[in-house]
Amino acid sequence: MSKPSIADQTAIAGVGWTKFSKASGTSVVSLTAEAALNAIADAGLEVDDIDGILTYQYNTVDTVYPRDLHVALGLKACNFQMFDQHGGTSACSLVAAAAMAVHSGLCKNVLIYRSLNGRSARRSGAARLPEGPGQWMVPFGSTHAASLFGPYYTAYMARYGATTEDLAHVAVNTRAHAVLNTKAQMRTPMTVEEHQRSPWVIYPFRLFDCCLQSDGAMAVIVTSTERARTLRHAPVLITAFMGGTYPPQPDPAWEIEGLRAAPILYERAGLSPQDVDFAELYDPFTGMTLLHAEAFGLAPQGGAPELFRSGGAGLDGAMPINTHGGLLSETYMQGLNHVVEAVQQLRPGGVADDLCTGTHDYDRAHCRQVRDPHVGLVCGECGASSLILRSA
Repeated sequence: MSKPSIADQTAIAGVGWTKFSKASGTSVVSLTAEAALNAIADAGLEVDDIDGILTYQYNTVDTVYPRDLHVALGLKACNFQMFDQHGGTSACSLVAAAAMAVHSGLCKNVLIYRSLNGRSARRSGAARLPEGPGQWMVPFGSTHAASLFGPYYTAYMARYGATTEDLAHVAVNTRAHAVLNTKAQMRTPMTVEEHQRSPWVIYPFRLFDCCLQSDGAMAVIVTSTERARTLRHAPVLITAFMGGTYPPQPDPAWEIEGLRAAPILYERAGLSPQDVDFAELYDPFTGMTLLHAEAFGLAPQGGAPELFRSGGAGLDGAMPINTHGGLLSETYMQGLNHVVEAVQQLRPGGVADDLCTGTHDYDRAHCRQVRDPHVGLVCGECGASSLILRSA
């Protein structure tokens, strides 16, 4: 397969966010508008330059519809709107959709956002009758996401001899990165012992194995590479993407969709796992981080626990993973924060929200910038949707 004609022809030109908290004290539409305006300003654009709006959610009413944001921002026109309901798989998928809208000529500048008061206004819909796969789980007590993802890791444990202590090293590594992130919600260092003392949620996951619940919003701007070169920041190129889902396989139970999606992604990019400089992997639970790392070839099968135990997933390791703190420790913006972090890492100036007061010096007491990154991987839930981003 040759590289598609769209490869590197579109780029992410702007990123924006709000404060992340347990109680925002404001409406979701206000959060959305704030993040959107920050992303537009970051790109060096004006509000009326936006002509596409995309967002997503999952089985909830915790966001703002594109048509409502259109009104809130006072846009004159919008050529393309999209509201996706696949949750954690959607951040990468919507970047793909935005890239295609721009490449086709339908839009010039597309805004993607995710916003929610996910902690202060608990998600509604729990009382509804279950539909789809839920009808086979909810009546039997499987109502928490940990009960959905836990079996993946328990099957993995049975096959490879992994333990819950292996999960602790993922949580500790991720938290260490969040400590250096001024916008992260969880910035207190964590030890393996503290992880192991945290209460059980659903086996094999303890409290510190589970992602946050958060209030806040994030946004990114996708445009053409040619147009991005005239804007405020050097473009971050969208080299390849996968935006679909693959039917889950019932056997073996530890396999996720990323095992089938990753080879196609790398082929479209003309790259291999060895070309990746860092990865932002969807982490609703620590165990899924391990499975994602192996699915995308960042560690051998059964070898992801050692990558984290050895420090290989740290900022100076062989494969830095979730350099912002991820869903576990930065915030739960359902994966769009992974895209924003990859963009920051790949920009010439690097991340703008660590503790450095000048240029990045890679002192891990205050700096979370990866050394000289050129290629970043971002993956969504179970790896079915994913991106290869590249510095220009």
